[in-house]
Amino acid sequence: MRSGWRVCTTAKSIRRPLLFAVLCVAGVAAWQGLTVHYSFGGNWTALYCTGSRFNSIPPELRAEHIYLFPHSRGYDGQVYHYLAHDPLFRHNYAAYMDEPRYRGRRILVPGLAYLLACGHSGTVDAAYLAVIWLFTGLGAYWLSRFAEIRGYPAWAGLGFALVPAALVSMDRLTVDVALAACCVGFALYAAEDAAIPLYVLLSLASLSRETGLLLTAAYCIYLAGERRWRAMLIFTTSVLPVAAWYLFLYFHTPPAGSTFISLIPFAGAFHRIVHPFPYPFGGIVKPIAITLDLLALAGILAGVAWAFWRAWQRAWNPVTVALYLFAALTLSLSNVDAWSEVYAFGRTLTPLVLLAALDGLNMRSLLPAWGMLLIDPRIGLQLGPQILNVVRGITS
Repeated sequence: MRSGWRVCTTAKSIRRPLLFAVLCVAGVAAWQGLTVHYSFGGNWTALYCTGSRFNSIPPELRAEHIYLFPHSRGYDGQVYHYLAHDPLFRHNYAAYMDEPRYRGRRILVPGLAYLLACGHSGTVDAAYLAVIWLFTGLGAYWLSRFAEIRGYPAWAGLGFALVPAALVSMDRLTVDVALAACCVGFALYAAEDAAIPLYVLLSLASLSRETGLLLTAAYCIYLAGERRWRAMLIFTTSVLPVAAWYLFLYFHTPPAGSTFISLIPFAGAFHRIVHPFPYPFGGIVKPIAITLDLLALAGILAGVAWAFWRAWQRAWNPVTVALYLFAALTLSLSNVDAWSEVYAFGRTLTPLVLLAALDGLNMRSLLPAWGMLLIDPRIGLQLGPQILNVVRGITS
């Protein structure tokens, strides 16, 4: 089993993936530049999606002239923006966040931005963008390499830009692109049996989102199944950084109140299907949005179905074990807000559909990849006004 997953890395196998990674980042950055210019008057802080009805802006950040969306509570990126300026909670920015302990668990992107900016508040925003681009590039690079070793063209790495979490992070600077990239890197380095890169990547995944811990659990379960007990014990220690960070959060933040898990399978998804989101749109836009929501939910269900089919086949490798765990998470995800709209469940459950797509590549099947892409049309509709602004601006 292990020998079938081991491949060799050469200089030639790195050059082309690196090229397509650069092209992917350039495309994402170009789109962000265009939409910021034509939709938000050149104010890059609009990408954080800060709402006027959310908590007030920290006084130290008012000089940034943060773009405020009127009559809106904004989106998650606004909280990670504050966290990037105060990752150790020294300046009471936690008072301006919703559930700082819950948000603080996802420290990887904000923390790297703070480190890249050397703690200088004036350069944190630029560093935050750079970190988003870094993980976009890593995701494309790892996907390109993974595609090549499975017999697909290297330019398949450009497809990372179509991963739901990557699209949402591009639009609203959420942190989910980091975990999406880690999922691809996990599949690659597990295939290469590259212990050191895989160990580092698992530590990073756990710090990107709490669900990243499932990748570590999956690999340890796989190693146990292969009776590689010593390796399993070593990889178990990859959670020590996140354990230390969670301990820090315990002493520096108030308790988190969010509960997302239910013992009733698909309670959240079923509620979402029978209770469509109450869109305020008029005309034909509302039924189109509801239809595309159902299409996106079908993409999630396709990922779960693929996981059940592979379990029925008793497929056993690191990617399938991780897929089973994320399918179990999807079944138990009950919080209504987590299923409210595609920017919520689409990015949160990206690891499920992405791992299914990667497993499909192992099986020489693109079917689960098409399932993942069912989520994108609804995201495209969300981006519609920005697309129109860019087209109008360029043509005029």
